[in-house]
Amino acid sequence: MRSLLRLASLAVAFGALTPATAQVPTIDSANLAKAQEIATSTQNILTSDQQILQYTQKTLSAVTGDRSSQAQGSLAQMALGGGFSMAQAPSLGSVISGGALSFAGMSASSQNMVSTLINGLQLVQSITGLASGNPVDAAYKNSVNVAATLSGLIASTQSAMQKRSQAFTQGGQQIGQAPDLKGSVDQNTQVQIQTGQTVNELNGVVNNAVTAANQANLDRLAAASAAARAMKFSQ
Repeated sequence: MRSLLRLASLAVAFGALTPATAQVPTIDSANLAKAQEIATSTQNILTSDQQILQYTQKTLSAVTGDRSSQAQGSLAQMALGGGFSMAQAPSLGSVISGGALSFAGMSASSQNMVSTLINGLQLVQSITGLASGNPVDAAYKNSVNVAATLSGLIASTQSAMQKRSQAFTQGGQQIGQAPDLKGSVDQNTQVQIQTGQTVNELNGVVNNAVTAANQANLDRLAAASAAARAMKFSQ
């Protein structure tokens, strides 16, 4: 019995003197491959996000900001051409109503043309030869003034049409040259504005044509009234 206990004690003592063995680290190939795959995917996502951010910034820049300079120049001169405008024309209604003859807004060449035309016709100052205030003479004077004003308007409009034609041609050359969407939108807006101004010019021309045609009615009324007054006087 004592021999067994001694042997057990020696075994325990011998085991205590034996150094401990540490755990050796191992590499899990499957986990490593998965980790590398996740890292690669994450890098690809970050790269895609950066590209999306760049495209978003470019899109925002393309649809915002001031592009007024790209909608100016020839585009802004297409309707008027930088020349005569019907908005500058003298009022025919005022002339018909007995107002003074006016060439306001017309070019010097148009005024000279009207003066040459009227002087060349050598019109008389009065049809009846009666004292001032005669309705027939007043209608005659208004007709002369209307004819002179219309002649000036026609000359000014013809000159302006040449400038507008050049402006339309030059403005058309700017179409499609905008560097981004906002520039294209602003150019399109400018074209729409110029279209509206062109229509407004046409309305002015038509209005003057109707006013001039009405002058003929006024002349006939004045002639009929003068004839009736003469018949009444002769009785």
